[in-house]
Amino acid sequence: MKRRSSKRPGRQKIATGNNRTEEIHLLAQAVENCSDMIGMANPEGYLTFMNRTFLQALGYSREEFVGKHFGIAFAPNNPPGLVQEIGEKSVQDGGWRGECLSLRRDGSTFTMLLSVGPVKDENGRVIGSFGVGQDISSRQREAEALREAHENLRAALEESEQRARESAKITELIDILQSCQTVEEAYEITGNAVPAILSSRSGALCITSASRNIVEAVVTWGDAVATERTFAPDSCWALRRGRVHRVDDSSSPMRCSHVSSTFDGGYVCVPLAAQGETLGVLSLGRVPAGPNSSIASVEQGMETLSRQGGAVGERISLALANLRLREVLRSQSIRDPLTGLFNRRYMEESLERELRRAVRSDQCVSLIMMDIDHFKRFNDTFGHQAGDTLLRVLGDFLRQRTRGQDVACRFGGEEFALILAGASSDDGYKRAELLREELKQLTVNHAGRVLGKITFSIGISAFPGHGTTAEQLLHFADQALYLSKTEGRDRSTIAAILAEAHEKSPVAS
Repeated sequence: MKRRSSKRPGRQKIATGNNRTEEIHLLAQAVENCSDMIGMANPEGYLTFMNRTFLQALGYSREEFVGKHFGIAFAPNNPPGLVQEIGEKSVQDGGWRGECLSLRRDGSTFTMLLSVGPVKDENGRVIGSFGVGQDISSRQREAEALREAHENLRAALEESEQRARESAKITELIDILQSCQTVEEAYEITGNAVPAILSSRSGALCITSASRNIVEAVVTWGDAVATERTFAPDSCWALRRGRVHRVDDSSSPMRCSHVSSTFDGGYVCVPLAAQGETLGVLSLGRVPAGPNSSIASVEQGMETLSRQGGAVGERISLALANLRLREVLRSQSIRDPLTGLFNRRYMEESLERELRRAVRSDQCVSLIMMDIDHFKRFNDTFGHQAGDTLLRVLGDFLRQRTRGQDVACRFGGEEFALILAGASSDDGYKRAELLREELKQLTVNHAGRVLGKITFSIGISAFPGHGTTAEQLLHFADQALYLSKTEGRDRSTIAAILAEAHEKSPVAS
């Protein structure tokens, strides 16, 4: 242990003697391989040293760069006097720090963050200057990209909020449309709601007719009528193409011919289609541009109108298609498919409703039951298709001769019923006789031949004289109809006559 301990001081002394040299060597290696650009110059500003990073950044070899004035590393488009200021402060206490444009050998530039200061000897005398630089071009690009991303994010957020507000308004519109009972009611609501949702100064909701050859403006809004009231489907490019059609300039050759010639602004036409059916078109006029509006703002306004119009049009199409389907299903549930008259179930519900109304208002209700005479013989003679033709013709005949408050229905087979609101039994009898006489003048053609004359046997009952319930009125009307049949057909019988005969019969007594 003592022997080893006696050798240690000698070794430590040798290491201490070489330490300064080793430190200088390590420092030189660190400076040479530093990732920052490091250079040195004499007091006059001529370069005496630059590390590998500095040379690689500027594209020079060491031999080409040593001895050159440090100003060779600065681009000429730096602020005036900047290079001179850096040279003066590089030999002063405090030095200089800031950003500048550095010039490569190939003429390209990059932004450098530079720090310079004086180099002094042991006596404090300035013997030169040093500079440490960093290429911050990538950092600037990242900062610019970050700023641009922030701006894009802000714009996207604003657009998202705007679309959320639009979506909320559209959702509210759809909720209201789904609560509508008829398409006519939906048309009116659309005309009131759409201008508040869209940036459209004027517009129109146009619906295609059942014949598919006419499009009609069912509702319009705004000061200027943007479209003709009626026009052919081919007059609209949106209906032709099946997509949103936008026109920025009134002189465009793609201008729809249905757009009024007095309408000189840009517009958008949105086709309305759902479930494979073309329903119509939504025509939207642009909000007038202000005197200081730029082309970009006008373009953006048209883009917004096209986007908004497409979204609203899609929802309106679905809502109208659902309403139409609902009306079709309701019609199928209450109408006879052959004659187009109401069916028996609807008639019975209507009779109950009219009786309750008559009780409240102290009025009468008449029920007329009608049956085609010898209909079986008619079918046997002319065929069942001729019988169907006859039933359809009779359906049209009764619809045309029915008041708005009356209900005409096919009760079943060749039997029909008529509910006359506010009519007494005498009024019902007069109406039945008029129908019976008019029916004799009816001509029915089928397969190129004229079918025979048609007659009705009719029975009439009325509230309150013949009953207070629907069942009672139906019973007495049916009995009166049976009496008309047994007494020779082609006649009308009031249930009161049947009731009197019943009272005088031996059975009744």
